[in-house]
Amino acid sequence: MHRAEFPLIADLVEDASNGWSIGSFGAIGEFMRDADEAAAIERSADFIEVVTARGGMRAVAADLQGVAWDSLSADGESWGHSLAFCLPVRGEQPAGVHALGRDADALRADDRQGYLFELGLGHGQVSMSVRTRDTDLIAALEAAEGQPILSVPGIMPLFVQAAPHRVLRSPAGRIEVFQPIPPPDGKSPEGPHTHLLPRLIAKNRPHSSNTPIPDGWQSVLSMHPKSPWRTMLGERHPFEPETDRAFRPLLDRFGLAEDRAVEARIAAGLDAGELEWPDSRRGRTRARIILRRLAAAGEERVKPWRALHDRAPIEIEEGEEA
Repeated sequence: MHRAEFPLIADLVEDASNGWSIGSFGAIGEFMRDADEAAAIERSADFIEVVTARGGMRAVAADLQGVAWDSLSADGESWGHSLAFCLPVRGEQPAGVHALGRDADALRADDRQGYLFELGLGHGQVSMSVRTRDTDLIAALEAAEGQPILSVPGIMPLFVQAAPHRVLRSPAGRIEVFQPIPPPDGKSPEGPHTHLLPRLIAKNRPHSSNTPIPDGWQSVLSMHPKSPWRTMLGERHPFEPETDRAFRPLLDRFGLAEDRAVEARIAAGLDAGELEWPDSRRGRTRARIILRRLAAAGEERVKPWRALHDRAPIEIEEGEEA
């Protein structure tokens, strides 16, 4: 999408029912807010910022490629939606910790005196950093210059103690997380948070192989719209067909050609009484979602095909369970 179409992204950011993320495989920052949560919103022709007490995000106009898809849930019944704004995978992250100086681009004026440290955990055009004024953490990070952050002795407990802001950056903007870092045996807080999963980071990839972004591209800003099956906290509720339909215009505009072809084959197969089951991972996932969507709409013809094809576990990579 051309940068002139940025108002679409800005409208989606203003809608509090959408969550957002910037990250790569194993290192990601997420921003979301409650509909009634106090938020400072600033918007112009080429950027939008939303800041709450728990975190914030900035999206900027850029020439991006949109990719939309449905994702399969493990409960045997539901599905979700995703929309990624992508760029080609280019550039290399600096090796290890790298001091960047004061964060002049921080969302809040008071945070621009904080010191930003690149952690070397991103991929391509996406990076993960921390921002802090804690003198002990600054000294430890300066001493770790060039070292892999995950191998620096004693650094993780210091992160938990100092609670630096996490900053995810890309050419499409930034996400900042102000909430504390939970201890290793703790749980991510509700609202904005980050994930740091060493086993996935070690794969040095922009995303999971289950993410249907074309080879050579990566998401630099991802939207996670309201689910037709779950609250933002992941709690199940009855299927909301209107929520599912609301994503359809984005799916029609940014959806994958392979997904459209699978949908057409499934529709023709149901009419003919014989399904041609896809042989690709993405094709199988898409076909199962189509059968689930038809079942939710009361389509009786899908029952035997779901019993045959929609029973296998979701195909995931080792480590993604985390």
